[in-house]
Amino acid sequence: MKSLIAALAAALILAPVPPAAAPAPPAIQVSPEAPLMDQPFRLSLTGLPPGRPATLTARAQAQDGVWWRSAVRLPGAPAEAIDATRLIAAMTADAAPKGGDRQAFAVTDVSQPLATTFEISAGGRRLASRTVTRRFGPAGICPFAIREDGVVGVFYVPAQPGPHPGVLVIGGSDGGFGAPQVAMMLADHGFAALSLAYFGKKGLPATLEDVPMETFSRAVGWLHRNPAVDPRFVAIYSESRGTEPALYAAATTGGVDAVVARSPSFALWGGVSANHLPGKPAWTVAGKPLPAIPNTLYPGFIAAYLGDRLTGRPVRQTPLFLEDLAHFGDTARVEIPVERIAGPLLLLAGAGDQIWPSAMMAGRIEARRRRFGRAGADQLVVYPGVGHAIPYAYLPVRKRDAAGPFAVGGAPPGETRAQADAWPRILRFLTDAAKARARPDAR
Repeated sequence: MKSLIAALAAALILAPVPPAAAPAPPAIQVSPEAPLMDQPFRLSLTGLPPGRPATLTARAQAQDGVWWRSAVRLPGAPAEAIDATRLIAAMTADAAPKGGDRQAFAVTDVSQPLATTFEISAGGRRLASRTVTRRFGPAGICPFAIREDGVVGVFYVPAQPGPHPGVLVIGGSDGGFGAPQVAMMLADHGFAALSLAYFGKKGLPATLEDVPMETFSRAVGWLHRNPAVDPRFVAIYSESRGTEPALYAAATTGGVDAVVARSPSFALWGGVSANHLPGKPAWTVAGKPLPAIPNTLYPGFIAAYLGDRLTGRPVRQTPLFLEDLAHFGDTARVEIPVERIAGPLLLLAGAGDQIWPSAMMAGRIEARRRRFGRAGADQLVVYPGVGHAIPYAYLPVRKRDAAGPFAVGGAPPGETRAQADAWPRILRFLTDAAKARARPDAR
């Protein structure tokens, strides 16, 4: 027995020891694997050499050719979890090419995916790389161009069978189709969304001048008649100058059940000519101009404008609107009768808006609604440190205005916080309003 035990011990001693498993190479995991533009996502970094600092970079090319980049230092822990949306928000634009937009990440075609590459490097050597491709909506959403019954737009219908709650999407003074990114994302969340054009397209006014208010009432009616839309709920999403006809249509046209107004106005303003100067009346009814507050280039604003242009500073337009209001006096005859809007309002504004004083004007809307006892389900949200363009997708946020002819306002910390709050808030508001209208006792 002793000899058997000795033989076994010798065999164990002489047996080859298997080599230790090689450590897994550095890798980047993405969760969820295929996020959409309005979805937060995280990166799990594994296999990093312990105690060895590394750098995580992100880069993406906007649709105008400008590259945007950001980087964060990693302390070298065995594994890291990173909020990728914050890394994207922190991106800044390269200096080249000329003519690109360096204040906002340019998106001109919402049907195209956006690729963002994340890379880990240390000591000048790339350790791992992963490209994440995101879309504004899933591939099943097929937009339809619309030009009928006086309605010009693009209709985004969810991939799931309908009918669906409807949303009319109205953009601002850039013209063309209204906020197509928003329309695409709304369709992804179950809304049939019509991105409306009201100037800047064939057959429509060329500029924001002499735009018929009937354009918007016809669009509301078109949605109600469309078989893809549940007529129990039609809402309006609007931005900037587009909030004027949105609120006016909701107040004067039946069938509008809720309104989202981003960076809104409480009153009607004058038109804007092709060279961005004060123009003819912006809005008409039955061919006649509606009363509005005209923009007037007062000497003080002209002096400030020339000073900004000479020194290369972006021009702040909010002082011009405030001066116009002070000179105009009593605004009763140009205010939008928002108390006539039966459904709830969601008003979103940036406290640092330098395009026009949207936070103050949103407050005027809320005050009028309260005065008439109509503000019960309304929401007013004013974001500190945010400018005119409140972000609604996970893209690079605007930095402090340093280029471009006009200041927008805002700073990265406030913009990043609004980016995580505004879009989920809009979806909850519209979803809750649609559910309320779908109840048997709602009508």
